[in-house]
Amino acid sequence: MQVIFIRHGEPDYSHVTQRGFVGHGLDMAQLSAYGAEQALAAAQDERLEGAELVLSSPYTRALQTAAIISRRRDIELKVETDLHEWLPDLSHAFASYEAKTKLFELFAENKGTCPAESPARYEEYQSLFDRVHACLQGYQAHRKIAVVSHALVIAAFCYPAQTPWGGIVEANFTNDLKWRGWV
Repeated sequence: MQVIFIRHGEPDYSHVTQRGFVGHGLDMAQLSAYGAEQALAAAQDERLEGAELVLSSPYTRALQTAAIISRRRDIELKVETDLHEWLPDLSHAFASYEAKTKLFELFAENKGTCPAESPARYEEYQSLFDRVHACLQGYQAHRKIAVVSHALVIAAFCYPAQTPWGGIVEANFTNDLKWRGWV
């Protein structure tokens, strides 16, 4: 199956931070005006020709991007919980975007693993790969799908250095695909 991974457009965290949201509440951030433009540009990309389905992470920024693409391309949209971004705090209690950034630095320092002595419990990269792989296995009957998700999800399957907001990366998906480790 061909998978067209699309990173969500640029988010605007101001609405959720003004309301004092923490943890997963931060994932309710919508797209910025520029992020919506990025989603519109992605919808025009010729690599989406022939896509039979748009799958989306449930996070607002991804779902909004996917909705724009689905509407512009007239392709069915389905939300998949397991396409969410890496979990920086398994207790879902991180206090701010800055705290999430510090947890990502720890994740990167440990090359995607979470040592037993780690001061924070975050999702390991292998676990992220496994949950997304299991999710995508259910769509093998499709020839080509679009998946709107997040930078670390895309990198687990495609190994780009960094997919920009609204960026598109192609991949071939098979049941026996294995995560090749931290790159």
